[in-house]
Parts: sequence; C-alpha cells; structure tokens
Amino acid sequence: MFVSVLSDKPEVRTQFCSLFGSATASDGISFYNANGRVVVEPTLFPDKIQSLLHSLAIADFVVLIVDQLTPHVGELIVALDLLRKDKGVLVTSLNLPIGGTALEKYEKTNDINVAKAKVLELNATQNEEELLALIDNSQSVPEVGHVAHGIVKSGKLKKEESFFILPDKKEVTVRSVKLNDKDSDFAGVGDRFNIVYKGDLIERGILVPLRNTFDVTTMVRGKFIQSPFFKDDLGHKIYVYHNYQFVEGKVSDNELVLDTPIAYQKGDRLLVVDQSNQKLRIAGVFTSAW
Repeated sequence: MFVSVLSDKPEVRTQFCSLFGSATASDGISFYNANGRVVVEPTLFPDKIQSLLHSLAIADFVVLIVDQLTPHVGELIVALDLLRKDKGVLVTSLNLPIGGTALEKYEKTNDINVAKAKVLELNATQNEEELLALIDNSQSVPEVGHVAHGIVKSGKLKKEESFFILPDKKEVTVRSVKLNDKDSDFAGVGDRFNIVYKGDLIERGILVPLRNTFDVTTMVRGKFIQSPFFKDDLGHKIYVYHNYQFVEGKVSDNELVLDTPIAYQKGDRLLVVDQSNQKLRIAGVFTSAW
C-alpha cells in the first residue's frame, strides 16, 4: 500500500511524513515506512513536476494537506482528478472547489492526527494480476553485479525468473531479491525492493513478464481530454507521463506522436504535461484506445 502525501508546501509534507519515522530518498521522492505501508513524498514539488508525477504513479491512497488555495494546490487537484485518484483523506478547514472531481470521495478533516490514523488503518492487498514493477534506477556494484531499486504495483517479482524492462525491451534475470536489506524469495504488491540482476544497466523503466500485454510505440491512438482549467494552446511540443516515463511529443484530439517509445496498456490514462507553463503544467489526460 503506497500513500502519497501532497501539499504545495514541502515543509508541511515533511512535517506530516516525519510522524512515520526517517526517510530514504530516490530521484526526487522520499519514502517512509509506516508499519508496512509505504508513505511517499514528492520532495522536489512544486519546483519539479516530475517529482509529483512519480509519487502519483505509485499512489494507492492520497493524503492532501491544504491551508490555502494556491495555483499549485489547483495543480494537485487537477492531477488527482485526471488520474482518478479517488481514495484519500483531505486535511483542510477550507471549502475547496472539488465538486464533481475524484476528491469528492475523500474523507475530510482538519486534524492531522486523524489523517495519520487513517494511514495506519489501511490494509495492504495482494492481487493475482501480472507483474508490474517500477524501477527507480540501477547501478553496478563491485563483486555483486547490477543492482536495481523499485516498487511492486501488482503481481509478484520472484528471484530466478526473467523479465522485460520496458520501454527498452531489454531482458533481465533476477538473481536475488532484498526487502529492507533482508533476502527474500519474492517482492509483492506494496513492497520497495532491491534486486541483483543479470542484464544491461537501466536508468528507469517498467519491469514486466516476458509475456505481457504492454504496447511499446511512438504513436498512441485514443482520446485526449483537456483539463477545463488549462486555457493555453498545445500546438507546441509537450510531455507525456506514464509509470516513470516522461516522453516528449505532440498531442491531438485522437493521437499522441512521441519522440521516443512509451510503454502502456490499452485503456491506460497518460498525463499530458506542458512543463514550461507558468500557470498550470497539467494540461489533460490521454486515454489509450482499447
């Protein structure tokens, strides 16, 4: 169970997350262990939109803390609604404009301790879906081999099995799995892992079974829905974000044309990002065709 803690103020996020102990950091995200639940904090947001997007790719549950309505709070609301992140708790005393959005389903409180208790009540669930693991990074360790770090979103990551890294389509074989620096036969849903693997070094990617249902392409057909709060033209280059992938390209009503391939499954919701926009960086969502 991954819990994303969001606010437009980094110090507010850090204060809440510190209730669960100390952090480990990786590529703009901080992780906190909350008794089997992993609390995720987008350390570099609002300066870096990718930090927020990484935390949303992971999130099963959201804690949104708001003490005033700012443009960056609006950006958070838009992103959560477009990705249909409808499980969470809203910590505020304000009457926010969330009618008709996914955030309408959030439990509301003005007490930070209620939000903490809600996180600790969450139950992790296993599922029988195919493996989907997100890799943060990897490095070569002398006398050990290549080591990758990541999280499991669905299925199980088992040692001695082979997988594909997407979108590169590179095959890797997992030699060992560690959870909290302890050897394990597998990593399951909600686990943050280290693996030693045989294969090329990878920067970031999606780990999936050799037989899988992902498409990897530079042209995605489907439907683009622009956020009603995004008022600018999108005729220029934009970015598309999905599962740790941040790819440049162009968007039209029914097509994404990208500079490099992106991995996705039919029906996935891909965020369209105008990274240099000074008002709202989340432009809309593109749903890939079935």
